[in-house]
Amino acid sequence: MRKPLMSCVMAFGLSIWLSPGFVYAGDGDAILRGLQERLRASHMEVANPTLEGYVFKPGAVVVLQAESVPAKKLRVIQANTKSPRFHVPDYAEVTVGRDRSLTVGSGDFTLVKGTRLVVLDLKVEKDRVRVFTHTLAAVPLPGGKTAYGCTEFMFPLDATVRDRGDVATVTAQIDRVLALTTNG
Repeated sequence: MRKPLMSCVMAFGLSIWLSPGFVYAGDGDAILRGLQERLRASHMEVANPTLEGYVFKPGAVVVLQAESVPAKKLRVIQANTKSPRFHVPDYAEVTVGRDRSLTVGSGDFTLVKGTRLVVLDLKVEKDRVRVFTHTLAAVPLPGGKTAYGCTEFMFPLDATVRDRGDVATVTAQIDRVLALTTNG
């Protein structure tokens, strides 16, 4: 009697595992590896308040190819005097359509075409690629102040591109808005 019950449980488990919501047959890992190689992550200063946001270990530098892209002001917090300071991952969201259209969320200020950005992180998900950026230099704000800006760019990921692990197609889509520069 245990044998049929076990077979039923295994069959049910297998059917859940193979259902469309649970199966991920794509090669998002290949895309992530390819993008990480090309768009090396940068590291910024958060421990020292006087240098907060300064990019001390630049990776890839990209140049913004669109106008009026929102950015949120860099925020760093510290739980208490003994804990480390850390970057609050609060990014202005920008979705880049396949036709280069931009759908933008709210931000604290806007970035102009030509702004130099560094990549802080990359994520490849089932249906999109997310590129988290930070301005390489502080941006002038009204009133003579400056701030570093954080923007997340989201690129839709077609299932066939993902399944092929087609890094070149994803890279071309990203390059239309964030052009890689060779002079850091």
